Amino acid sequence: MSIGSALREQRPSPPIDESVFENASLVFRTAHTFAAPPDRVWSILDGDRMFEWLPFPGIGVRYDSAERGVGVVREMGSVTPPFRGLWIQREEFWSHEHAKRISYGAISGTWIYVLLVRHYAEEMTLAGTADGGTDLVWTVAVTPRLPLRVGTLPIFAPIWRAIYRVSLRGPMRRRLAEKH
Repeated sequence: MSIGSALREQRPSPPIDESVFENASLVFRTAHTFAAPPDRVWSILDGDRMFEWLPFPGIGVRYDSAERGVGVVREMGSVTPPFRGLWIQREEFWSHEHAKRISYGAISGTWIYVLLVRHYAEEMTLAGTADGGTDLVWTVAVTPRLPLRVGTLPIFAPIWRAIYRVSLRGPMRRRLAEKH
């Protein structure tokens, strides 16, 4: 086995389910309002270009198939060259309610993911607003491995929230402004 293939090899995460939102060492939420209907916001959250806007080359998602729904698995992380495989976590969907709710948890990852993270999950809920927009609540649950768990102390929660808020709000608004 070459070094490259060893680095890209998927290693299983400890078992995970939706109880992670109650039991993770850090659970936080960010709330966003977008001037677009839930169907349009959903098309981005559940699309093939999700997370491409993150400030790292090659970041995005790659689905195993065109199917979407509960039980579907996708890759998230450095899914395209030249950094393919540097950080990839495979995520399995627990809920998939069109334009309403999506949740998933990491079931495996490359060596760097497994070295740093024990559990990771996300849930996004969407609700239409009276003016035709969308309220989105993004919940993240993470339990890093020791010694990184110090970063989940309550004093760090506002920092995590701010990072996730910034990583979604502006990029989603720009994506929603694009013609589709």
